[in-house]
Amino acid sequence: MSDSESTQIGDYRTSHIERGENYDRNLAKDPFDAYMCDMERVHLQRILPQLFPDGIARYLDFACGTARITQTVAPFARETIGVDLSPSMLAAARQRCPSVRFVEADLTRAAIDLGTFDLATAFRFFGNAQPTLRQQVLQVLADLVRPGGYLVLNNHRNPGSLAALFHRLTGGQPEMDLTHHALQRLLAKHGFQVVNSLPIGAWLYRSRMLGQVRTVDDGSLRREAMFGHRFLAPVAPDTILVARRRA
Repeated sequence: MSDSESTQIGDYRTSHIERGENYDRNLAKDPFDAYMCDMERVHLQRILPQLFPDGIARYLDFACGTARITQTVAPFARETIGVDLSPSMLAAARQRCPSVRFVEADLTRAAIDLGTFDLATAFRFFGNAQPTLRQQVLQVLADLVRPGGYLVLNNHRNPGSLAALFHRLTGGQPEMDLTHHALQRLLAKHGFQVVNSLPIGAWLYRSRMLGQVRTVDDGSLRREAMFGHRFLAPVAPDTILVARRRA
């Protein structure tokens, strides 16, 4: 299966240090990456008013990259902070969201007093990161998200998706390791309870289809509605998870 952000050898921290200039362009070139971005935006714009009918007081975008998710969520928040360790990604983020405060830091290695947040997001991170880094980041986020607050994240590299299963059955090599259920267990271990799962692309059952998917239109929105039940998250190539921080 093609994926513009396949798992890196070694520490995922260093994989995007110099990728800020071309990151958005590379996402736009890959049909499924572009489709995921569009559908993630659609879902976020729907669920945020439901989670925070009075708006979000404090919002953190962890591993914010070029601020793709920050740009979508920040209009719902009174205060937004984006954190990333890549100077090149943050340069692009500051151009995209000039009113947002961006911090260059590795929160797993440096103690920075950012306060606590009502909402944190982490997109295109956990599916790529190595297992140890996933644990370290969730330990950090468990301290940053206030009890009762929310962590909204995605898993865009699900080895249990129908497309990934078909890929392996037809001779493809396994390239991913974070199943939907494994991510749920990992969140629970660090004090987060998944309260909603929003599958994306569950109807795309062959890897070839991922490279041919069209941009979001009325037809794809109808398919997403038909195959959007949370019980299909384990077989979707991308899923947004809404997790609440336990008291």
